[in-house]
Amino acid sequence: MTPPRPSTSAVLGAVMAFGLWGVLPVYWKQIGHLGSDVALAQRVVWTMATVLPLLMLRGEWAGFLQSLRSLKLIKTHAWSTFLLAINWGVFVWAAQHGRILDCSLGYFINPLLNVLIGSFWLGEGLSRLQKLSIASAAAGVVMQLVLVGRFPWIGLLLAGSFALYGLARRRSPLGSLPGLAMETIVGIPVALLYLIWSQHSGAAIWGTASVRDLLLIFGLGIITTIPLLGFARGARELPFALLGVLQFLAPTGQFLVGSLVYGEPVNAASLVSFGLIWTGVALFCGNLFLHARRSQVKA
Repeated sequence: MTPPRPSTSAVLGAVMAFGLWGVLPVYWKQIGHLGSDVALAQRVVWTMATVLPLLMLRGEWAGFLQSLRSLKLIKTHAWSTFLLAINWGVFVWAAQHGRILDCSLGYFINPLLNVLIGSFWLGEGLSRLQKLSIASAAAGVVMQLVLVGRFPWIGLLLAGSFALYGLARRRSPLGSLPGLAMETIVGIPVALLYLIWSQHSGAAIWGTASVRDLLLIFGLGIITTIPLLGFARGARELPFALLGVLQFLAPTGQFLVGSLVYGEPVNAASLVSFGLIWTGVALFCGNLFLHARRSQVKA
């Protein structure tokens, strides 16, 4: 039996999500004068301001209010909020400090790390190609340390925090939008208190207060929420193999933005390291397609 063909809107939603995530460093560069700490706090505030009305428009408001009564759910999302804050904070800091290529490395590694976590924590078996893909990516990370001469802490922290975030979100029954709303609700007291303290300390939490800066700050909720909705649509309808391949649009975009737009150095040692990681990615994608083809044959 041939599986139904995914809708064009689902494909476009996933492409939009991963494509936007690939060019987000450009956005963070535009508000670099705010500082990564203030930018992160503003992101939490304006994401909440964007997500809550969307819950009402989508008819999910009553269910979300019901979930706020569950202490277990709040505790679960407190942990996922902590991991998401680490991921967002590191990404914003790296993008604003000329380390976009390190972000790219982290998000190339992330899917492979997800497979490894699935094996160790969830008891999922590893195929031969998956083992080779992880080994190749690990060799690339070691090469960063040996040839490039620095420990790739940004990439590993991004990959690790996002992989653990995904693991934490598996424990919650909430969908993407209500889950993000819960995380912003949990994080909003800290974000608001930090912004108040920063302004009291003399920080320009609104940048230059120009129309441009204010629009960029208000837009933080949109650039966070829109890709998430596109991803959620794709994740519901697209074959896992296709979604797995499309997710590499984001780190590819980050690599191109960092190297071509902002001129971050890519020397021979870095290319060797990335080459090993890209080999791991190619093996990973090959495994996804083989698995999808076998599933179609069985169906």
